[in-house]
Amino acid sequence: MARLETVGARELKTRLGRYLRRVRQGRTLIVTERGEPAAELRPLAAASTPAEARLERLLALGVVSRRQNGPLPPFTPVRSSGKPASDAVAEDRDERF
Repeated sequence: MARLETVGARELKTRLGRYLRRVRQGRTLIVTERGEPAAELRPLAAASTPAEARLERLLALGVVSRRQNGPLPPFTPVRSSGKPASDAVAEDRDERF
């Protein structure tokens, strides 16, 4: 297995453009702080569909995150009581505060 390239945090900050080019070329970098590994800088995985590419971009930006606790529970619709939704929201707030 090939040894991963390491770069100190200060060096990375000083020459960020150079290291980003290396990552875009497919290299993975280990970022060190005071000689200890602190982070891994690697290229994003290639997406097979446009939707996956958009999701990967949102993940990288921190806008969304992957769910770690399994699938979402089944959706249960809210029964209408005949009053406006804003009244239900106000009631819910009153109960909590």
